[in-house]
Amino acid sequence: MTTEATKRQFEFAAALENDNLPVLGRMYEVEAARELEMQESIEAPVQTLQPGADTPHTLHSQDAVDNLDDRQNAEFRNEMVMPFIGQILQHIPGESIIIERVLNLAEDLYLADHAFVHAQGVKPLAACLPVLPMTFSLEVMAEAAACLVPGFGLIGLEDIKATRWIELADTDKLTVRITAGQMRLDPDQQIYRIEAAIYIVGQTMPAISANVVFASYYQLDLTVGFTQLTGVKQLPAEQVYQERHMFHGPRLQCLVGEILLGDHGAAGELLTRSAGNLFRSAPNPQLLLDPALLDGVGQLLGIWAMEQRERSAFPIGFKKLELYQPTPPAGTRVPVRIEITRDEVKTLHADIEIQDGAGNVWMRIHDWGMWKFRWAQKLLDFRRLPTQYLVSDPVTLPSLAPATICRILSSSGLTGFDAGLLARYYLHMDEFPAFTGKAGIPQRQHQWLLGRIVAKDAVRAWIAACTHTEEMLHPASFTIENDERGQPVVRRLAALEPLLPKISIAHCEDRAIAIAQTGPVGVDIEKISSRNPGFLETITSEAERALFSEHVNMDDSSEKMEEWITRLWCAKEVVGKLMGTGVTVPRHFEVTAIAIDGTIRILPQGSDRPVFVSTTRDNDFIIAHAITRARIA
Repeated sequence: MTTEATKRQFEFAAALENDNLPVLGRMYEVEAARELEMQESIEAPVQTLQPGADTPHTLHSQDAVDNLDDRQNAEFRNEMVMPFIGQILQHIPGESIIIERVLNLAEDLYLADHAFVHAQGVKPLAACLPVLPMTFSLEVMAEAAACLVPGFGLIGLEDIKATRWIELADTDKLTVRITAGQMRLDPDQQIYRIEAAIYIVGQTMPAISANVVFASYYQLDLTVGFTQLTGVKQLPAEQVYQERHMFHGPRLQCLVGEILLGDHGAAGELLTRSAGNLFRSAPNPQLLLDPALLDGVGQLLGIWAMEQRERSAFPIGFKKLELYQPTPPAGTRVPVRIEITRDEVKTLHADIEIQDGAGNVWMRIHDWGMWKFRWAQKLLDFRRLPTQYLVSDPVTLPSLAPATICRILSSSGLTGFDAGLLARYYLHMDEFPAFTGKAGIPQRQHQWLLGRIVAKDAVRAWIAACTHTEEMLHPASFTIENDERGQPVVRRLAALEPLLPKISIAHCEDRAIAIAQTGPVGVDIEKISSRNPGFLETITSEAERALFSEHVNMDDSSEKMEEWITRLWCAKEVVGKLMGTGVTVPRHFEVTAIAIDGTIRILPQGSDRPVFVSTTRDNDFIIAHAITRARIA
């Protein structure tokens, strides 16, 4: 632009803004042209993909780098290279580009700090669901688009739409395809808008898309307004990370100082960090954005949502981002201000302004959107600190010894929480195939998972009580397996063998229950329901039915009959579990006494030692468990 054009642009900006202007000046030049020239000079000419071609007729640019000698490779790596420019499949200069980039846990170090499952030292990173942060996706698209407009600088992004996570699920590598093209030029302002998208290879719909905006000079089109913060609560950023209210690791922990959370907004400071530890082989990457710091904006929004509504929130995109100057040097504390513009049932929207640490505006964002999840508080606590919290609830049952642990869980307590994600938290690596193998029958899979959760919670609580520690075992650090008799047993804890309890698990419909104690134990849960008229005859002998009729008046209401029939059946199930035989022949477990408090005495066939079972009504369910201390007169 000419000096006169620059002056007119500055005057136009001044008419829109107050004295606290962003500094408008010459945009730093993207080095994409030089980088591409260097790559193309060391590889075969890039050829356009032909329709129907099986493979691209190009050399992988990374392959070319690998073929350099050590000195050349070191020189190349020390250059400021855009780290997401991978294998160029197609490049029509000035028109379009298609790039494949392999996300690699060994190379993309920041992924270790954005894993959804907290199981450090228990599971490999690939099993902890590392996810490409949305803000890093913006950097990926910006770098691809920059290759089409060498000499122009990134001044913003528009219409960002994230439709799905880009996750490395049980894999160390994931290939994504980045496209950029459909360039639109504003001839008056010399602004290029380039459509970009990221596809997971094999998917037909993009995981995220955006319009990436380039120009020779910064533009000032976006205005945002902020109201006074009211109802302010202060929260130290250090506490947020120490208590893992945000799951992000050190590379993405950009919030510093005191966070101010108001009724309709928030304020705080973000710290610009060196990008030298984001990529293993690129110690000096040329980043067009600061994706780690931008992720901190999403974290601040998530903290606001959590404090105001006890919700978790994840970004889904925004309408517009404008940059007004390059990224401040590493170590700069930059103020950030957030104004909540819409707080709806499922989504949250905000406008954001970030300064440069010297009183000038660095960037503005309009209509940043977050998707909200209302999870139970116990799920939020468990997710951030799985060795300190349990997902299941305690149960108090009659005749249980004080040291016995009983836990229960219903599906309603997991509302909105992804079952697959919860399975990753709770299941040992050796258990996960059993979970995925039941995917064909979702109800069975869900019941099995509920049973594993309550059993592991009972075991963890039991061992913590025995060792007098507040820190429990991570649920994925051990397994619950079935022994040769089909009874559940705890495995993979050889060092704690003397402390391991005996356990029993039961599930019915949408709930599961488990008990852990020193000796053999049996537990069952059944819903009270109307049964076939012949059911009682099937599970009892004539003598048992006579005893039953003495206790339960056959003229009583059908509901009472159904309740006591369920108690009877539960009691026999418990004895079968206790003995490890199951109830293949119900009449082999003879009821010899019934007490009004629900205690039922059963004599297994071939034994002279009766088993005393306590049965309890819990809403519409009967819970039964084996006991040894109670006696029926």
